[in-house]
Amino acid sequence: MFFTRVRLRRLSLLRSHGWLPPWQAGACLLAGMLALPHAAFCGDLIVRNTGTADVTCHVVKGSRASGILTVRAHDVAHVSAPAGDMIGSVDCNGLKTREMHITPGGMDGYLVLNGRQKRVLNVALYPFIPSLPHGNFRALVQHVIAVYQERNPDVLLNAVMNEDVDIYSPTRLLRLLSGSGYDVVELDTLYIAFLAAHGRIAPVRISGDEPWQPGLDAVQYHGGTYAVPSWLCLDFLYSYSPDMRNIHGLEQLLAFVQREPAEKRHISADFSGTTRLPSLYMDGYVQRYGYDHIRDAFRLPPDPQVVASLQKLAVTCTDGKENHCVDGTSSRAADGEVDRIFAEGRSGLDIGFSEQSFYINHFNPAQAASLVMIPVPWGENGQSMLYSDAFVTNRASCAVHRTCRADSTDFTTMMTGREMKTYIAFSHDLPEGTPARHLLVGTRPFWDQQAVRDDPVYRQVRDVVATAQAFPHDLNESLRDRMARAVCLMLRKDIPQYDCDMTRGPM
Repeated sequence: MFFTRVRLRRLSLLRSHGWLPPWQAGACLLAGMLALPHAAFCGDLIVRNTGTADVTCHVVKGSRASGILTVRAHDVAHVSAPAGDMIGSVDCNGLKTREMHITPGGMDGYLVLNGRQKRVLNVALYPFIPSLPHGNFRALVQHVIAVYQERNPDVLLNAVMNEDVDIYSPTRLLRLLSGSGYDVVELDTLYIAFLAAHGRIAPVRISGDEPWQPGLDAVQYHGGTYAVPSWLCLDFLYSYSPDMRNIHGLEQLLAFVQREPAEKRHISADFSGTTRLPSLYMDGYVQRYGYDHIRDAFRLPPDPQVVASLQKLAVTCTDGKENHCVDGTSSRAADGEVDRIFAEGRSGLDIGFSEQSFYINHFNPAQAASLVMIPVPWGENGQSMLYSDAFVTNRASCAVHRTCRADSTDFTTMMTGREMKTYIAFSHDLPEGTPARHLLVGTRPFWDQQAVRDDPVYRQVRDVVATAQAFPHDLNESLRDRMARAVCLMLRKDIPQYDCDMTRGPM
């Protein structure tokens, strides 16, 4: 999701999915996968062989010599990533994976060999979504592999969901989408124009569920469709007061927050960072001048009236002499900690994407049904823009393998379909009782389900998903960085706490 950073392991889960019998687990696996709330990840490659013959796998451990892993028929074997290095690929009977990125203390990697597979599909899934504990996508990845390989038994799926892959670095993306990279990557549509211009992604055919128009608009380049829409994102204002539904502009919001006690922080939010600030500025620009003038927002210096509106909102975070929304504290906070402040009553309002409701409802489940959401009024005209993520297909790697594009289409059709989106959005991979993630699904059929229509969060956000417009997908890194610093320095004139010594990347 554009301009966000949501940093988000259990033996019982592996066993329930048929991955690991209890006698096969090593000490690190046992520690990491039992129901321990803060258990460390181990960084293991786990290979399940459902076939009738033993399999020998050659494991490439980063820069070190390869190791050999033998997986007997109807059995599971695992090997740990070496200290200070990583497992990058595995070759099992000629089926070679790429970019597994298994590191000590990082996410495990999973493979299921059935004896019938003839080729490999290497996929990177978008990892910046909520989970408990942070970054625990074990069951989700296993489910994706199980469903895809049941439908495509001749394909070995290497699915990686790891924030260390760094899909927010343009330079890194060029390598990830080279001939030695992933075949499919789920990424922020911010990079669609950049990757298409560099010839790294192939035009695609959307064969699955119909996307919402903003998602479709975000994946166009020179008249071609270069990605399959997956998720959408939008900043919402959260409150437990039903009166917030009567707010229709920034001035009404500013009057509303003044109702909070003086000793209480009015808003919990993140208003700083190299990628966050340009996003907020462009939201404010559109809500002052209209979406038809969005290209003018790319001009520097920044518009002083738009910056002034952002300043009025940012100053409401002041808590005594401190303002943690602007000094980098919120940017560096652990997942959900900004939302915890609101959920525990230490601030009157919260600002974040729809998935931040996951943390709010986790920390305050008793008031989940009372949670009120509206799109953030950055200005007065109420126009909202949706950021988006989408699946791209690697032009180079899929040019080598004749069936790669068809395999990619089958995969993206499954991942954007109603069943898989429901599984992920409603947290079906997590323990019973965990709040729904409430991600904004980029395809229409999901929203037609009765469970979605009845959901207290989704029924508040459906209208804006249907009416918002797409965030531009051609804001390059250089302009982003210059815009962030220019906006920040203007804001710091009135809010001295503003942290303008920012590093590149999603903040």
